[in-house]
Amino acid sequence: MGSAPDVSQGFALATRGAGSGGPGAEYGPYLGRLRQRIQGSLTYPLAARRRGLAGTVSLEITIRPDGTFSVVSVAGSSSHAVLDDAALETVKSLAPEPFPSEVPPRLLRVRLPVVFALE
Repeated sequence: MGSAPDVSQGFALATRGAGSGGPGAEYGPYLGRLRQRIQGSLTYPLAARRRGLAGTVSLEITIRPDGTFSVVSVAGSSSHAVLDDAALETVKSLAPEPFPSEVPPRLLRVRLPVVFALE
Protein backbone atom coordinates (compact mmCIF):
# COMPACT_ATOMS: atom_id res chain seq x y z
CA MET A 1 0.00 0.00 0.00
CA GLY A 2 2.59 2.56 -1.04
CA SER A 3 6.24 3.00 -0.27
CA ALA A 4 7.96 4.01 2.93
CA PRO A 5 7.54 7.67 3.83
CA ASP A 6 10.25 10.15 2.90
CA VAL A 7 11.42 11.16 6.36
CA SER A 8 13.42 14.13 5.10
CA GLN A 9 10.32 16.13 4.20
CA GLY A 10 7.16 17.33 5.85
CA PHE A 11 7.87 20.22 8.19
CA ALA A 12 4.78 22.41 8.06
CA LEU A 13 5.84 24.72 10.87
CA ALA A 14 9.10 25.47 12.58
CA THR A 15 9.09 28.63 14.64
CA ARG A 16 10.78 30.16 17.64
CA GLY A 17 8.94 29.58 20.86
CA ALA A 18 8.34 33.24 21.62
CA GLY A 19 9.10 35.06 18.39
CA SER A 20 8.32 34.93 14.73
CA GLY A 21 10.20 33.47 11.83
CA GLY A 22 11.47 30.00 11.13
CA PRO A 23 14.53 28.40 12.65
CA GLY A 24 16.59 28.76 9.49
CA ALA A 25 18.17 26.25 7.17
CA GLU A 26 20.92 25.44 9.67
CA TYR A 27 18.35 23.49 11.73
CA GLY A 28 17.26 21.35 8.76
CA PRO A 29 19.68 18.44 9.36
CA TYR A 30 18.80 18.37 13.09
CA LEU A 31 15.07 18.33 12.37
CA GLY A 32 15.53 15.71 9.65
CA ARG A 33 17.36 13.42 12.10
CA LEU A 34 14.59 13.96 14.65
CA ARG A 35 11.95 12.93 12.13
CA GLN A 36 13.97 9.84 11.17
CA ARG A 37 14.29 8.90 14.85
CA ILE A 38 10.54 9.21 15.34
CA GLN A 39 9.65 7.16 12.25
CA GLY A 40 12.32 4.57 13.09
CA SER A 41 11.02 4.17 16.66
CA LEU A 42 7.37 4.01 15.68
CA THR A 43 5.48 0.86 16.62
CA TYR A 44 2.42 0.22 14.48
CA PRO A 45 -0.34 -0.78 16.92
CA LEU A 46 -1.42 -4.38 16.34
CA ALA A 47 -5.11 -3.44 16.65
CA ALA A 48 -4.65 -0.84 13.90
CA ARG A 49 -2.88 -3.34 11.63
CA ARG A 50 -5.62 -5.91 12.11
CA ARG A 51 -8.27 -3.34 11.22
CA GLY A 52 -6.29 -2.05 8.24
CA LEU A 53 -5.97 1.46 9.68
CA ALA A 54 -3.46 3.86 8.15
CA GLY A 55 -2.99 7.59 8.32
CA THR A 56 -0.80 10.55 9.13
CA VAL A 57 -0.69 12.23 12.51
CA SER A 58 0.54 15.82 12.56
CA LEU A 59 2.41 16.41 15.81
CA GLU A 60 3.48 19.72 17.30
CA ILE A 61 6.62 19.37 19.37
CA THR A 62 8.28 22.03 21.49
CA ILE A 63 12.02 21.38 21.81
CA ARG A 64 13.93 23.05 24.64
CA PRO A 65 17.47 24.36 24.12
CA ASP A 66 18.83 21.21 25.83
CA GLY A 67 17.07 18.96 23.28
CA THR A 68 14.28 17.72 25.56
CA PHE A 69 10.64 17.86 24.49
CA SER A 70 8.57 20.10 26.74
CA VAL A 71 5.27 19.73 24.87
CA VAL A 72 4.06 17.08 22.44
CA SER A 73 0.53 17.35 21.09
CA VAL A 74 -1.61 16.29 18.15
CA ALA A 75 -2.01 19.22 15.76
CA GLY A 76 -3.84 17.14 13.15
CA SER A 77 -5.46 13.76 13.80
CA SER A 78 -5.11 10.69 11.62
CA SER A 79 -8.83 10.12 12.34
CA HIS A 80 -7.83 7.07 14.39
CA ALA A 81 -7.19 7.58 18.11
CA VAL A 82 -5.04 4.45 18.30
CA LEU A 83 -2.61 5.90 15.72
CA ASP A 84 -2.64 9.36 17.29
CA ASP A 85 -1.83 7.85 20.70
CA ALA A 86 0.96 5.67 19.27
CA ALA A 87 2.59 8.71 17.63
CA LEU A 88 2.43 10.70 20.89
CA GLU A 89 3.86 7.86 22.95
CA THR A 90 6.69 7.31 20.47
CA VAL A 91 7.88 10.90 20.73
CA LYS A 92 7.46 11.03 24.51
CA SER A 93 9.62 7.90 24.86
CA LEU A 94 12.55 9.26 22.83
CA ALA A 95 15.72 10.35 24.57
CA PRO A 96 16.61 14.02 24.11
CA GLU A 97 18.82 14.92 21.17
CA PRO A 98 21.00 17.93 21.91
CA PHE A 99 21.49 20.47 19.17
CA PRO A 100 24.71 20.00 17.18
CA SER A 101 27.54 22.37 18.05
CA GLU A 102 27.21 24.24 14.75
CA VAL A 103 23.72 25.59 15.55
CA PRO A 104 22.69 27.74 18.49
CA PRO A 105 20.45 25.89 20.95
CA ARG A 106 17.09 27.60 21.42
CA LEU A 107 13.43 26.89 21.99
CA LEU A 108 11.87 25.53 18.80
CA ARG A 109 8.28 24.59 18.01
CA VAL A 110 8.00 22.20 15.08
CA ARG A 111 5.07 20.51 13.41
CA LEU A 112 5.74 17.34 11.53
CA PRO A 113 3.87 14.33 10.19
CA VAL A 114 4.14 10.83 11.58
CA VAL A 115 3.09 8.36 8.91
CA PHE A 116 1.45 5.00 9.52
CA ALA A 117 1.37 3.10 6.23
CA LEU A 118 0.48 -0.57 5.84
CA GLU A 119 2.82 -2.39 3.48
